[in-house]
Amino acid sequence: MAKKNKTKPRELREAQKKARQLKAAEINNNAVPAIAAMPAAEAAAPAAEKKKSSVKAAGMKSIFVSENKMYITSFGKGNSAVLEYEVDKVDNNNYNKTQLSSKDNSNIELGGVTKVNITFSSKHGFGSGVEINTSNPTHRSGESSPVRWDMLGLKSELEKRFFGKTFDDNIHIQLIYNILDIEKILAVYVTNIVYALNNMLGIKDSESYDDFMGYLSARNTYEVFTHPDKSNLSDKVKGNIKKSFSTFNDLLKTKRLGYFGLEEPKTKDTRVSQAYKKRVYHMLAIVGQIRQCVFHDKSGAKRFDLYSFINNIDPEYRDTLDYLVEERLKSINKDFIQGNKVNISLLIDMMKGYEADDIIRLYYDFIVLKSQKNLGFSIKKLREKMLDEYGYRFKDKQYDSVRSKMYKLMDFLLFCNYYRNDVAAGEALVRKLRFSMTDDEKEGIYADEAAKLWGKFRNDFENIADHMNGDVIKELGKADMDFDEKILDSEKKNASDLLYFSKTIYMLTYFLDGKEINDLLTTLISKFDNIKEFLKIMKSSAIDVECELTAGYKLFNDSQRITNELFIVKNIASMRKPAASAKLTMFRDALTILGIDDKITDDRISEILKLKEKGKGIHGLRNFITNNVIESSRFVYLIKYANAQKIREVAKNEKVVMFVLGGIPDTQIERYYKSCVEFPDMNSSLEAKRSELARMIKNISFDDFKNVKQQAKGRENVAKERAKAVIGLYLTVMYLLVKNLVNVNARYVIAIHCLERDFGLYKEIIPELASKNLKNDYRILSQTLCELCDERDKSPNLFLKKNKRLRKCVEVDINNADSSMTRKYRNCIAHLTVVRELKEYIGDIRTVDSYFSIYHYVMQRCITKREDDTKQEEKIKYEDDLLKNHGYTKDFVKALNSPFGYNIPRFKNLSIEQLFDRNEYLTEK
Repeated sequence: MAKKNKTKPRELREAQKKARQLKAAEINNNAVPAIAAMPAAEAAAPAAEKKKSSVKAAGMKSIFVSENKMYITSFGKGNSAVLEYEVDKVDNNNYNKTQLSSKDNSNIELGGVTKVNITFSSKHGFGSGVEINTSNPTHRSGESSPVRWDMLGLKSELEKRFFGKTFDDNIHIQLIYNILDIEKILAVYVTNIVYALNNMLGIKDSESYDDFMGYLSARNTYEVFTHPDKSNLSDKVKGNIKKSFSTFNDLLKTKRLGYFGLEEPKTKDTRVSQAYKKRVYHMLAIVGQIRQCVFHDKSGAKRFDLYSFINNIDPEYRDTLDYLVEERLKSINKDFIQGNKVNISLLIDMMKGYEADDIIRLYYDFIVLKSQKNLGFSIKKLREKMLDEYGYRFKDKQYDSVRSKMYKLMDFLLFCNYYRNDVAAGEALVRKLRFSMTDDEKEGIYADEAAKLWGKFRNDFENIADHMNGDVIKELGKADMDFDEKILDSEKKNASDLLYFSKTIYMLTYFLDGKEINDLLTTLISKFDNIKEFLKIMKSSAIDVECELTAGYKLFNDSQRITNELFIVKNIASMRKPAASAKLTMFRDALTILGIDDKITDDRISEILKLKEKGKGIHGLRNFITNNVIESSRFVYLIKYANAQKIREVAKNEKVVMFVLGGIPDTQIERYYKSCVEFPDMNSSLEAKRSELARMIKNISFDDFKNVKQQAKGRENVAKERAKAVIGLYLTVMYLLVKNLVNVNARYVIAIHCLERDFGLYKEIIPELASKNLKNDYRILSQTLCELCDERDKSPNLFLKKNKRLRKCVEVDINNADSSMTRKYRNCIAHLTVVRELKEYIGDIRTVDSYFSIYHYVMQRCITKREDDTKQEEKIKYEDDLLKNHGYTKDFVKALNSPFGYNIPRFKNLSIEQLFDRNEYLTEK
């Protein structure tokens, strides 16, 4: 007889405990999201397959409550909402149901409605006819209202701030939370941009430059910035402006703005040079202004609120935004025909059923406007499925030199199919993908669609491949195109077509890499699209609730237009190539990150790389460094957020490097090992392979690469390829380390943003807070809300009011902190101090097993750091444990996070490693 598994009950209890923790962490819609600002394209492959809720998969979008009625919506075309049913409560457990949608538009069938559950089924796709249960949102609602309680107790204040009055529904607050989500992600990205710009100054062992961007705002013109003494400002403000102006000039001198593609014109015309500096100042000042809006509660400063300040400041700022957008659009339009004439000529020759002008317009949509990204599915994935299953010959090496061109033409044909010829098929594919529950189901849907497409496009793909002839392409490239540019007039966009909010977002993309741009724009588009749908539903004849936004939020009345404009911004924005004028600075950073002392002189750099010499075949090393370091987006990211010299020092810590390598998939480790190691033992264990790669990263030296030849053959070429692989691995590992710590920090940036916002809201309803200043003590909000529960049970915060045990825990954590500690913590988060000080403390960690543990150990060392130039401070309570254990102290984390204790789900998520780390971190695919 088999033995009983004695550990099973224990495992079951652990699983149940984890499930409770995960559920508790998602109680409140306002809880901090998982790894903040992490681009979707970078998300790690999870241990378990991703699943979406069956309710969403079956087609239900939202349930709105207004007074005593519920309104149920389904997913329509794209992200649109279809108003399906009105449900009116008759008595305790009886409801009248009225269908509002037509039979042609309806996507769900409503079943029974009780006070606890709502039952419905999908009419199409997923589980058609199968009954799905979802909770009745009026269950456990307040005694005087059908709308469920707001746990923070801020619903009414938020409604008054955004709409000027309160409402007995859950519609307005859902719209509001979409706006608040926009502010959260802007808080993250603008904080990171400010840090990166400060970091570009490259000042060592000093935190004073952290204030450079902090003093910049869009309140002053460039004339005031450059000549403050001519203004009527106070002497103190004038002094701050002078310091900022001096630092601004220091930043220009570093040439590191060249990493963002910003390049001072080479000209003796001082007017041109001054115009460039003026534009750069405007860009930095707008970034600084946005940071002030999203990192401090600015509800009282109407003229300088987030959504309208750009229309209220001096017109010279708007002129700069116009210039930046117009310059980009002109560049795209000017280069379109010349840059694409070969492909257009090939398409005109192959697509016999189309007029030439029509092909040109469609190709403009495809290349410039990227309309294929708005279809709701991936054209690229369909093509990959087709070639993987049926068109393997197109992957032959003979097509390597023309592969990009060939795939682009194939994608264009698929785009035309769904965009012009068979729109219904595209809509059907979107519905199927929406109904899918898992990633495997999605892959199967793409595979089925690819099978259908192959029969339709096989001959076209063969035709494209036949045209991939070097001589044909060369001749087409030389030929002139007889083309009237006026046919694109209706397609072309101009700066005047965009609102200034959209132009401002475009300006922010100057300081982001491609993945960051994609994440920011994707999130903003999603939120504005949601807001547009909320407003549409609210204005519908069936619901018809008031939706007049207050003055500071009128921008959102144009949510449909902004959604469309942000699609354009997403398509025209891209990570800019480093400016040529910054090359010497970049070579210095590149050599430093490879191990050369950063005190090396400019002349020595020029000598090593032969920058001043001319001749054929002598610039191999220069070109190798350019191609494999400077042009690497990972190198640029490291320079933006770290320090080249310190990165090299951190890379010597094998324990940390092994931890990062442990997060890279095994198959990728195998490839790295094979390409980096000169004599690889492919039979060795994965642990041994990771250990060998870590050793190589630890010992990486510029001397390993100084004899590499760019135009190499035979063994020399093998050595060059191995050197490229080693550099790629090194930069990838350090990028993953820094990027993940930036992502961890982003979670706390959002928490501070929400604390500032919520403090301003609570001040309106709690007299005890009216005279308080959050900067004096960041614990004051959580402390006051706890005291109100203990003294008079009058706290509006239900998280604390309804959970005495957790409230007492928060009170202990508040008492374990002090105002100085939490103020320093807040400033360290705002200035990404953990990333800057990583090298100083990471070597002292005993065990490296999570980014959370790295972050909080370094953070706690920064908090307990003694300042040499100040009076000896009283020893912080947890300092001895921190130094003794060589790891972060859990109670110290909770004490530092006590300002966030008023929102218990967020507080727990940020303080308990098991909850914080329940989502995977960024890894290399």
